[in-house]
Amino acid sequence: MTDYFALLDVPRRPWLDAELLKQRFHERSAQVHPDQAAGATDETKAVLQQQFVRVNAAYECLREAKSRVRHLLELELGRVPENVRSIPGEMTDWFTEIGAVCREVDAFLAKKETQDSPLLQAVLMEEGIALNDKVTEVHGRLQVELAKVNNELEALGPAWELLDDQAEGRAERLPLGKLEALGQQLSFWSKWSSQLGERSSRLMF
Repeated sequence: MTDYFALLDVPRRPWLDAELLKQRFHERSAQVHPDQAAGATDETKAVLQQQFVRVNAAYECLREAKSRVRHLLELELGRVPENVRSIPGEMTDWFTEIGAVCREVDAFLAKKETQDSPLLQAVLMEEGIALNDKVTEVHGRLQVELAKVNNELEALGPAWELLDDQAEGRAERLPLGKLEALGQQLSFWSKWSSQLGERSSRLMF
C-alpha cells in the first residue's frame, strides 16, 4: 500500500495545512511531470507517467478530510476501515432534516418539469429561490459542523507528533478510536453536503 503522506513528504497527521500540502504537491509533480521526459525512452516516459498519476492520486486523497482520515486509518491499522452504515445518534436529527429538505426539493423539481406555462414558471421561479434559500441555510449550518470536525482532527495532531513513525505498539498508543469516529461523521457530513449542493445547483439551473 502506498503511503501518500510519505509520497508527498508531509507529516502523517489527521489534519494537514492546505498550503503546505499544495506546495509539496507542486514540487513533487514538477519532478515527475511527463514533460520532463522529452527525448527519453518509452520506458522512462511510462515510469514518469505512472509516478505522476500516483502523485495526483495522493494529493486528491490528502486534500479532502474524509479520504485523508480513511487513508491514515488504513496505514495505522494495516487494513481498510469498515464502512459504518448506521448514523451516529448525535446526527439523527440532521439526517431527518436533510432528508426532508431533499424530498421537498425533489418534489418541487418534479412539479417544475411538468409546467409549460410561462406565468406558472415565473411563479415557480420565486418558489424555487425561496427553497434554495432554505437549502443554503441548512448547508451553511452543515459547513459549521464540518469545520468543528476539522478542528478536532487538528487537535489530534500532537498524539502523532509524540510518536516515532516506527514506534512499537503505535496503533495502541494512538487515538484511532476517536479518529475512526470522526471519520464516520465526515462520511455522513460529506455525503449530505454533496446532496444539498447538488440540489441547490438544480434549483438555480
